[in-house]
Amino acid sequence: MSEAESALTRPLIIKKQIKVIHPPHGGAWKVAYADFVTAMMAFFLLLWLLNVTIEENKQGISDFFEPETSEEEDQVGTGEALKGLAMVAEGALRSAGSPPSVTVAIATVGSTKGGDEREEIKDDAQHQAEARMKRIEEEMERFAVAESELKQAIQDEMNEMQSSLAIDQTSEGMRIQIMEEEDFAIFHAGKAKLNDNGERMFAMVANIITKLPNQVAVAGHTNTRKFKPGATYTNWELSGDRANAARFALVEYGLAAKKVAKVVGMADRDHLYPKEPQSARNRRISVTLLRAPEKEESSGLAEPTATTEEEEEAAADTPKR
Repeated sequence: MSEAESALTRPLIIKKQIKVIHPPHGGAWKVAYADFVTAMMAFFLLLWLLNVTIEENKQGISDFFEPETSEEEDQVGTGEALKGLAMVAEGALRSAGSPPSVTVAIATVGSTKGGDEREEIKDDAQHQAEARMKRIEEEMERFAVAESELKQAIQDEMNEMQSSLAIDQTSEGMRIQIMEEEDFAIFHAGKAKLNDNGERMFAMVANIITKLPNQVAVAGHTNTRKFKPGATYTNWELSGDRANAARFALVEYGLAAKKVAKVVGMADRDHLYPKEPQSARNRRISVTLLRAPEKEESSGLAEPTATTEEEEEAAADTPKR
């Protein structure tokens, strides 16, 4: 059979393809997704705000959104002692017929309202906080003035000794440190007796700090240089005696004896230069103007403690340097 004949006898196959036309994709899902992301962001922002908000602010927000309440006098029992107040708070779902409510009988004496008490407590706490901040600011101003006067005084009178005076702020108060150097001493070597330099330094310091109401703490320090073997007089005794000699000098030059809160000897246990324990600058006297105690609320000034007659006589009988 020829190719022409086979082509005529071959069955004809017809394929029909149906083209499905899909509708174009829209952007509605993007809007829904954006709304979801926005809601989640708002939710986490709410959680963060709740975490950082203090209790006082939370209580204030809660009070702001509370439903209105009414107070009705309710005769609970008899007599004024048993007289109370009925708190009626209307519910969130109300109807014209019978609004739901919760009634709580509160036994009280007098007519003081809880809201007023809370406001008074908040006002009192705020007043105390403001008074405390004012006391701190006034004290820091006094310290700054005293520091400026000390630096000016030593510049005018003892310019060559400026490096021997250091002033800084500590947790206890303003600390004034009078240090020795290799070519400048304030005590006689190995003794608790002030030399001329020490007398001038402590006279200048006393002239400034006596104007302030703060109490004073005096501490003596030494370096690690030891006494001769077998000596019974050590750096502990030396530092304590030098601190007491400094206290006596401050009192002699005008500081009220009752303002001295404590006198301590630290020996070589608190170096100014720990890496150089033999440094002469570790031999020093620290005079700290103590901060006013927290219990002082009216003036913010530290009232000096009263001393007994025995203490005053002991201060008067302290031997001269």
